[in-house]
Amino acid sequence: MRGICITRMPNSGYFTNMKEVFDVLGNARQYNWLLSYHDCNHYPSEKISYDKDYVWLTGDEFVDIVTEYNIQFIWGTAAAYKKDITLDEVLQYPLPPDGKFADYCQLPVSMQNPLADTEIYFIDSTFLVITSKSKDVIERFATAYPDSEYLGE
Repeated sequence: MRGICITRMPNSGYFTNMKEVFDVLGNARQYNWLLSYHDCNHYPSEKISYDKDYVWLTGDEFVDIVTEYNIQFIWGTAAAYKKDITLDEVLQYPLPPDGKFADYCQLPVSMQNPLADTEIYFIDSTFLVITSKSKDVIERFATAYPDSEYLGE
């Protein structure tokens, strides 16, 4: 488990632009995504509902939505799961807490859901915390955002 805290997203001009995050991640379409306790600047798609605690999206759906619309994610969590993991399996664990209540800087770094490959926390449109089972994922974000803070393993 590895983690990184990103405090600047200079390419988009605002926090949290998931298109920019997906560009760095590189393989977002290969996953299913659980978006939970999300608070956005607007909700242009019925697939990202404002009145539900969570939504389950294919990687294609999530990438297409954030590519088409300039959605700013203010609070919440986006967690990536391998395609063979079902929503029923994911929901056997508590939903990741939203960024307001997540203990995202607790060491050692841990995943809120052990089935997730990567978890992205949106914290008050001010910073991102990314935890991942993949060293490569964290290294890509560290390279893209050299001002970020490595949270360790």
